[in-house]
Amino acid sequence: MNQNKRIKFFSFYGCKDEGQRRDNSPAADTKIDYIVSVLNRCGYGVDIISRASGAESHFISALVKTEGENSYRYFGSFSKTTSPLRIVYRWFIELQFFIWCLINIVNGEQIIVYHSLGYDATFLKLRKLKSVRIIGEIEEIYQDVSKQPTQKCHNEYKFIYACEKYIFPTHLLDQKINTDHKPSLVVHGVYDTENATEKKFSDGKIHVVYGGTLDPNKGGAAAAAAAAEFLPENYHVHICGFGDTTEIISVVADVQTKAKASVSFDGEFKGDDYKHFIQKCHIGLCTQNPNAAFNATSFPSKILVYLSNGLKVVSIRIPVVVQSPIANNLFFYDKQTPEQIAEAIIRASNEEQSSNSILNILDKKFCNDLDELIEI
Repeated sequence: MNQNKRIKFFSFYGCKDEGQRRDNSPAADTKIDYIVSVLNRCGYGVDIISRASGAESHFISALVKTEGENSYRYFGSFSKTTSPLRIVYRWFIELQFFIWCLINIVNGEQIIVYHSLGYDATFLKLRKLKSVRIIGEIEEIYQDVSKQPTQKCHNEYKFIYACEKYIFPTHLLDQKINTDHKPSLVVHGVYDTENATEKKFSDGKIHVVYGGTLDPNKGGAAAAAAAAEFLPENYHVHICGFGDTTEIISVVADVQTKAKASVSFDGEFKGDDYKHFIQKCHIGLCTQNPNAAFNATSFPSKILVYLSNGLKVVSIRIPVVVQSPIANNLFFYDKQTPEQIAEAIIRASNEEQSSNSILNILDKKFCNDLDELIEI
């Protein structure tokens, strides 16, 4: 690899090192890891600069580490707190981040930014000061997911429109945002096919998994758990994910009192631990609320994670999924009811799955498209 060919990738990337944990989204990290791996194949070394604050009960010093052709930079962060000091702590990491960017971003440099409300305003300032050219990795419009302050809503759209190029998860989001027809590409999620390292559960049951956010606004975890009430006793529904666990623990406990099938909340798995766990299961669930505004433009990346790890996939029938090239590989249900979700699960367990060769085709296309996007 030509080591002079490098690109900076800004995000809220997590850290797996002991004592260095950061607040992050595992789903975002999975997507970022995949994009970075494709950039490496295109001949780029990637410098990942993480704005993520600490998730430890102690002060975390700044950290820079190298893995292969990539580097990972994290900033010093105070411990998590709910006290008024959290405002000072946030300013502390924001100041480090901003100063680093001022010093290290070259005037006119092209960078990739994983869109976040946490630093939209920062990059709007940097764009004026450094004439930075931004490739925006825009997964969704966050104000469509949950209500945001007026200024954050304004900054979100201002940042998106300030980007020179885009990486989108769906064509629908491209059509909605990219009205000036700037250079863009669409990548639904991770197109890699993972090596199978785990055998399926062999207890005579069909194991079904929902993995992802526990956010009630998205509704997927609770809907998945509720389906267990309408499944036979030879099924086990696993819920694993990140976020506030209070509601889902209550839902799981309530459903288990009524269901013949088993249902459990298995906590949060990250990285390889998550892959190893879902590989043991037979069916993956994408059960998010079909009526939410974000469904018009956001692609549920968990679908591709399930497919790449050898699971059959049950999904709500929404346009962004039905119109995707992987639609023929999925088992759909039409209404967000536990009965219909259960029917689709049973159907998936009884029918053969289409070939996953489409993932290899999509992977090669994305590699070519990404290389072209950067070079434009």
